[in-house]
Amino acid sequence: MKSIWRSDSPQTRNPLKFFLYASRPHWKAAVAAILFATIGNIFSASVSYVFKLITNAAAALPDVAAYDDLLLAGIFYVAALSMAKIFWRISGFSGARWAIGAMATARHSLTSYVTLHSRSYFSDRFAGSLANKISHAARGMRELVDKLLWGFLELAVTAIVSFAILFSANERVAWIFLLWVVAVSLVNIWMAGKRVPYTILSHKLETALNGSTVDLLTNIGAMQEYARRTFEIERLRSSIEERRKAGLKNWFMGEYIRLVNSTLLAVFGGAMVFMVVHFARIGIVSVGDVVLVLAVIFRIEGFLQSLGSEINHLAEIWGEIEESLEEIIEPHEIPDVAGARPLRVTNGELVLKGVTFAYAGNRIFEQLNLTIPAGQRVGLVGRSGAGKSTLMRLILRHHTLQSGAITIDGADISHVTQESLRNAISVVPQEPMLFHRTITENIHYGNPAATKGQVIEAARLAYAHEFIERLPSKYESMVGERGVKLSGGERQRIAIARAILKNAPLLLLDEATSALDSESEVEIQKALHELMRGKTVIAIAHRLSTLREMDRILVLDQGKIIEEGTHETLVAKGGVYSELWNHQAGGFISDT
Repeated sequence: MKSIWRSDSPQTRNPLKFFLYASRPHWKAAVAAILFATIGNIFSASVSYVFKLITNAAAALPDVAAYDDLLLAGIFYVAALSMAKIFWRISGFSGARWAIGAMATARHSLTSYVTLHSRSYFSDRFAGSLANKISHAARGMRELVDKLLWGFLELAVTAIVSFAILFSANERVAWIFLLWVVAVSLVNIWMAGKRVPYTILSHKLETALNGSTVDLLTNIGAMQEYARRTFEIERLRSSIEERRKAGLKNWFMGEYIRLVNSTLLAVFGGAMVFMVVHFARIGIVSVGDVVLVLAVIFRIEGFLQSLGSEINHLAEIWGEIEESLEEIIEPHEIPDVAGARPLRVTNGELVLKGVTFAYAGNRIFEQLNLTIPAGQRVGLVGRSGAGKSTLMRLILRHHTLQSGAITIDGADISHVTQESLRNAISVVPQEPMLFHRTITENIHYGNPAATKGQVIEAARLAYAHEFIERLPSKYESMVGERGVKLSGGERQRIAIARAILKNAPLLLLDEATSALDSESEVEIQKALHELMRGKTVIAIAHRLSTLREMDRILVLDQGKIIEEGTHETLVAKGGVYSELWNHQAGGFISDT
């Protein structure tokens, strides 16, 4: 099964090229499906010629020899249909492996690709919309196989075989038939090209509408509490109306294609009928040839009439895939550099050299220099916007520096793989990020190789074991989407347990105790004290009491370090930190 996964990333937004990319691991199944479908279609298309044989034999009755010819023609009919069905079914099994396999390859590759985008990429997009785009593009692979095998391939083979059969009966009728097929094909391809922009627009509006709906339902509490239901419904109605208009234009283009196909059928089909009837009247063709022409028209008419619908559907699939790929297959914002090596952390010294960084046009840091020796615990203090969280994200390489460098044990983090960098850092964020999985799985995320006993021990150290044991399913309890089944303090303890289990040499704490009550905070502080032992630590806290045991405290203001020292030293200094300490409201820094 591993052979169906591609290790290289998709690099194209062209639906056809991406289809070939996703189909490549399944080329054997694809070749077999096309080959057997072609043979089946040849047998099926030849039935029209069998009708001619049956008709001519029936017309010769009661001649004795005609009975034998009629019986033989009947055998040919049964044999042709039977062989067609057999090869179609064989093609169906091969086609299933191709279609479902290409869909799986596409979904795996796109999901793998999108997870390499930066945090800023995801902050500008709805997660649900991205998931839908991956699903649409992957499902499009299966639908393209379906259209190719049992739509366009069948039409092409039927047209070629029918032309050959008609040519053997009458060249003029055969050329009219060929002209009909070519005219319908060219007109449908041209009109489908005109329709693609309408299809893409419809899908873009549908995606935006779905995103707005999810956004509303996610924040339904705020809508109700602020009595903004009328405002939100009116806002959605304008989006729905725009989507309705685009959908109508898209649908009308499909109707125009069907109208053109019906007109061409009347013109060319009528010409073939009148011509073969005329030839039969003057004795140039047999009665069987008349039936042959009628059978071909009847058979091909269904294909050509549905060609518009098939191409319409193909245009929708194409537009859906293209719109999805345009959103997903964007160049990665922060790719690993060529030749990037895994980070090897031996001590954990963190150094910032001349770091300059601006975000959204705002300069955050200007030539910032900072050295944190291995094993030192550093607290970051500052009012909102001082640059504390940005510094954390830069260390995790969620952003690219304008200039300067950040090194860990002398290795520039921009020259190592991002996976190895983040594997060397444990993070306890202010807003815990939990999966809709069991508590065990969420804690286990910190170290997949850990045993169940180690998971429980990490929960004990995070003072989470007691509340977990009170849950109906204990450690196998589902936490809900983003952990909504747990309180804020409980979610935070799970996140701390995860970091304890990871046991990385560097530790980043972003308001790790902000969601805890005073009693829980005392317990968590003990756990964090053990967690920080022997690690290089950077901790952000508005509650300054949580930083009293730090080896060093940095006071940031507008991206600059304006004070540093221990808690006692900074309080005695009488500067900004002392002012913040003296003006805390309820133990937190006041922004005023």
